[in-house]
Amino acid sequence: FQAIARRAHTAVPLTRRAAPAMYQARELRRLGYQFVPGPSGLPSDLLLKQAADAQQGFQWKGQEDYDAVGDAVVAYVQGQLVALCDLEPLPLPAQNAAEGGVTTVVYATPSFREQTAPLLVLICGAPPGGSAGVWGRKLCINASLHEGTMFDYIFRAKQLGWSVLVANPNSNEIAGLPVRGSECSHLHLQTMWNAYVAPAAASSVLVVAHSYGACAIAHLLKCEASALERIQAIAFTDGWVNPPGNLLREVVPGVAASQGSALFLAEVAQLAPLACQPASEAVARRLAEVGRDFVSSQLPAGTPVAADRRGDSVPCVSAGHQEHPSTTHAATEVVFAFLQEGLKGRTATSNDELRERCRSAGC
Repeated sequence: FQAIARRAHTAVPLTRRAAPAMYQARELRRLGYQFVPGPSGLPSDLLLKQAADAQQGFQWKGQEDYDAVGDAVVAYVQGQLVALCDLEPLPLPAQNAAEGGVTTVVYATPSFREQTAPLLVLICGAPPGGSAGVWGRKLCINASLHEGTMFDYIFRAKQLGWSVLVANPNSNEIAGLPVRGSECSHLHLQTMWNAYVAPAAASSVLVVAHSYGACAIAHLLKCEASALERIQAIAFTDGWVNPPGNLLREVVPGVAASQGSALFLAEVAQLAPLACQPASEAVARRLAEVGRDFVSSQLPAGTPVAADRRGDSVPCVSAGHQEHPSTTHAATEVVFAFLQEGLKGRTATSNDELRERCRSAGC
């Protein structure tokens, strides 16, 4: 969070984010890189390589160059949400677009609002690591898009017949102008819910939220009664909450603790004050029923870790990886198994069983 306070809001301009994939690939080439197919042959397995030598990956040339490459990679990934994943960009807020105001975009299965299939909502963590379509920017640069992006989750959801909606919670300003209704991640989700999810015909809503995306979805449960009713499973992947807060009530740290995170969270608290207020009993109960956190751990994926790590009654299991950015990819199989339990209405029972196993094992 050290560089978040202002850089979080200087998103890639909308015209560039919505640009054709050819433009984004050209921007990468200008910086000396290209994406090439990885060894698995999966459409999501793309590796960043040097344009002059496809055997060589990213080369460190200083922070400014890294940030430029990172921005180009994020733009490329968001272009591929359309070109590769067949999602469509939708304006947010839609009313701003109709009035000629400043908007950002979210990405969705075409015609998802009319489809009764389950709807999977994907939420990234805080910037600069998280962006729409991106679980971990450094993984996209140093590992593969299969590990660092949401592509694999989108393809799996489509194979199951589900619709997909990709949030864009860190797009809060465009060219220095605030996006009304998306001033912070919490408000972004609330606006997206009311504009696109609440009126949708989806039979069930499922959520995967990485890192600080956990707090944004918890805030949504506090402020939107329909979200409390319709969301059947929330898979947090190494959900991040500033201690001593938890998902039921965020806490803004003192500036001395960490200036970057303090400024960032203070701004969230000002824009979305409900985040720092205690949750109702109904919200606390529902979060305990449908939420499960897949946390960084060296234990095999799905191994019980804690019955209640933060005091919000959300049980924790291992994501199968010790590194925070890698947790969502590493936990893919167990996350989808949990989401399937949501469709069967079994998350509350499953979480109760998990808590009992944790207590019996002393974890």
